[in-house]
Amino acid sequence: MPHFTKQQIRRQNIVTLLVIVILIVSGLIAHGWFNHELLPVDADDQTRRVVVIPKGTTDKRAGTLLKKQKLVRNAYVFDYYLQTHKTQGIKAGRFYLKRSQSTPQIVEKLQQKPTAATNPAE
Repeated sequence: MPHFTKQQIRRQNIVTLLVIVILIVSGLIAHGWFNHELLPVDADDQTRRVVVIPKGTTDKRAGTLLKKQKLVRNAYVFDYYLQTHKTQGIKAGRFYLKRSQSTPQIVEKLQQKPTAATNPAE
């Protein structure tokens, strides 16, 4: 059985503590970043945009579509949030969405009946 000196044990404890602190800080930073990515793209922009979700669109594709239209900050975060919080799949159709809506609000809206009329003259 190996015999460790007090100095070796102390050094090992310090390294272990540093690893734990780094992991905790990294987790807090990742959590803060993720929560920031859920926020609205522009809280002041109340302009309604018509978004068309084609039939058969995957969650990942919907996130990419919303990111291209600048309605969500991050397509990956949208997809992850949708996978972990959806009560039902997203619906195909035309939706009114705003840049002032958060990702959770957009996810909720996309799981409901489409709201935008199919008539482009509206």
